[in-house]
Amino acid sequence: MNSSLLMDKIILIQKEYKELLISLLPKLKSGFAAEALDEINIFWLRNMNIVRLYLEAIVPYKDSYVFTAATFLDYEDNEHLPFLLLGENHLLDDPLSRYSELCGKIPEGRDADFLYEQIKTTAEDNIKILENLHSSLLIIPLRLLAQSKADDILFQNSERLFLRLFNEIDSIDDYFNKCDSIDDIIKFARDDTEKIVMFSETDNKALPFKERFHHSIADAEFMIDPAKSDALNFFNMVFGNIHQAISILVCCLEYGCIPYVRYPVSFHYLNTISNSVLEGSQVNILQFKMSVAFLLYKLCDKSQLSTIDSNDFLLKKQSYGFNNKLFKRFDLQRIADGNGYDISIADEIDEELECFYKYISNE
Repeated sequence: MNSSLLMDKIILIQKEYKELLISLLPKLKSGFAAEALDEINIFWLRNMNIVRLYLEAIVPYKDSYVFTAATFLDYEDNEHLPFLLLGENHLLDDPLSRYSELCGKIPEGRDADFLYEQIKTTAEDNIKILENLHSSLLIIPLRLLAQSKADDILFQNSERLFLRLFNEIDSIDDYFNKCDSIDDIIKFARDDTEKIVMFSETDNKALPFKERFHHSIADAEFMIDPAKSDALNFFNMVFGNIHQAISILVCCLEYGCIPYVRYPVSFHYLNTISNSVLEGSQVNILQFKMSVAFLLYKLCDKSQLSTIDSNDFLLKKQSYGFNNKLFKRFDLQRIADGNGYDISIADEIDEELECFYKYISNE
């Protein structure tokens, strides 16, 4: 299939997905959200072959970035603008395709209203993206389609990395046999575990590990149950982040795209795992560009990008050549070879953003 025909089919799938979401919105806003989520997954599985062909034949050759590890993008808050600054091709790893799995994991007796409200918000945001950005940002359930081939391997690798946080613990069963309280966890933890683990965006590593854990339990969302053991809650928080990071890295390396991550906890685990487990020029470039994307999100002033509409923004981004100008500031060959970089990434991003703001305002 030639690339033009393949893109036509992908655009058609996006239109069909928008229509499906609009039709399912009443269910997603009611007590039938789980049923609607199943319909969404069936839709993607039905289109799996075409989507995978697109991921294999187009994505690796178009400097692609994927917005991932997020509950929704937030179109109304212009979160798409800094994302669209980088690269040539842009994907949103559809959060809705993973919510059906979360629905089944809610602890018995826990209030699921927060989750169902999030599902509704995500569906509405997806519709806005599909209505306004068209082919500029494609919604694809990247990890759903990729993981269906390798769930067991991903889970095993996640278990292995989780167990590396401890001494004298050989399996997940062994972990739960030996650990119940946070004191048990600290007893078996490796010396560097406190540095490796990040519980939340507000996690203060200057505090004692036990205190950090208790703060995280108090601030945690619905999937953490304070009535359960410390060992179970620690496992759910840390293992979940490790598994997510491995899943994202495997997908991005397989399909040749760069993860665009804005949540510090997700970025921490992606960075830690890619540093300690993977190697090679492709990994070095992925890690560097992922870091650039994370810092650009933090530094970008969306108010200066949103003075023009999305279509004009895309035209000006292209005519200015923001992505090329930014990465010309860095020695990518040196980075690919694993020799790092000797200039401040943040300073270079800030300078290029300022140049682009002026370009927008002067035209």
